[in-house]
Amino acid sequence: MSIQVYDDVILSKNVIRAGASGRMTRANDRSIAPSGFASVNAVRDVTLREYLFGVKPMLLPFWAKVRAIWNITDSGAFGFLIQDPTNPAVTVDLSGLQGYMAGVEFGTVGFGNGCPTYGLRQLEKADSSTRVYAQAVTRLKGAPMIYRGGTPLTVGVAAGNIAISAGPSYVTFVADATRTVSAVTVGATTQVTLNSAIGVVIGGRLWLQGLTGADAALLNNQSHQVTAITGAGLNVYTLATNTAGKTITVGTGQGRKYPQPDESLTWAGEFYVPVQFAEDELNWELVRPGHDDDRLVAGPSTTLIEIREA
Repeated sequence: MSIQVYDDVILSKNVIRAGASGRMTRANDRSIAPSGFASVNAVRDVTLREYLFGVKPMLLPFWAKVRAIWNITDSGAFGFLIQDPTNPAVTVDLSGLQGYMAGVEFGTVGFGNGCPTYGLRQLEKADSSTRVYAQAVTRLKGAPMIYRGGTPLTVGVAAGNIAISAGPSYVTFVADATRTVSAVTVGATTQVTLNSAIGVVIGGRLWLQGLTGADAALLNNQSHQVTAITGAGLNVYTLATNTAGKTITVGTGQGRKYPQPDESLTWAGEFYVPVQFAEDELNWELVRPGHDDDRLVAGPSTTLIEIREA
């Protein structure tokens, strides 16, 4: 089973100030042929972070905080939160939202994809290249600022507002507009008629839900690329989705408009990294004995490893 993260257990910054080191890890399968040519297969292309604390002595009260968290989390059976000493915040210019649809990532990071739900990403770029790596952020410190086309968004229930889940953190949009589906025509492309135009343009994406019929899952709870718009009221949308030979009926169907592929979605704020203790043992060394106020303790192998959350 996945590891539960205690979001109310946070490593004190005083422990971090006492000294820390860390690393980022991937997993590659590397080999070199007798001819000298090398090959690499990426086994895990997701970056995970590790932190080593106690490498430098700390006062007893600070070590007590580490000891308490180790006990509270059953030495790693549960996770907790820390703020990365070298990377504690995201700026707008190095951020983006990543769309989620049907339980998987979908669309281009930093832009809408016609769906309601988005994860938060921190972007890393090479100065000499346009290549980007998007690191998932799932635990926020405080309330972030979310931007759509550079305009800050409001948390609320009105059209275009957002909600932010506590953890793992996702941004969910309230639809800009909602229309009733009055007809569905299946085929190599699919035609959906709404009771009036919804404001999605050709090349944009229309979200559908509430349709019925044996094959309604092909359309429900997904956004679909619009390839043509017809009808006297410009309310008949041709979708790129193939439904030839399928059975789909109107039911209580709705079409909804959410952030579109030409709209940028960015954010800014501080965040935590969910971690767990790597070992079932917590070693310590009294490096400066004396009275309680003078003692210094080191924990030479206190390693924390990042927990990846969906």
